[in-house]
Amino acid sequence: MLGRFQGVENGHLMFGDELDEHFRFADEASANVKCFLDQYIERTGLDAPAAEDDPAETVEPQLPSPPIRSIDWAASNITSVIWCTGFVGDFRRIQLPGVLDEAGQPIHEDGLGVLPGVYFAGLDLGSTRKSGNTGNW
Repeated sequence: MLGRFQGVENGHLMFGDELDEHFRFADEASANVKCFLDQYIERTGLDAPAAEDDPAETVEPQLPSPPIRSIDWAASNITSVIWCTGFVGDFRRIQLPGVLDEAGQPIHEDGLGVLPGVYFAGLDLGSTRKSGNTGNW
């Protein structure tokens, strides 16, 4: 994983170095949601099963040190791009035929795009809760 894509300079893909901050924010947001739900259950006296550890949260991110800020995409023989856009997807830069629907959103199944080598992470209806899956809540 890399930081926010900032553009292309002299044949190099340029990235920000805020990736560790984004992981920290996501983990804090997840913990806050769970705390809110636990408090709601306790406050309302809801008969709910005990909390269980989520296997999706046991994998520690492996961040490069130092952060990767630049990649020479031709020299690195990059043939695929994993486009992670956060909460509000803006996919206008993807100009591949048939990859986006009429609303400009990716066509995918569990993150697998419709063309070979095209993948999406963090979209609604992915395969796990941490992937932004709003279909199984």
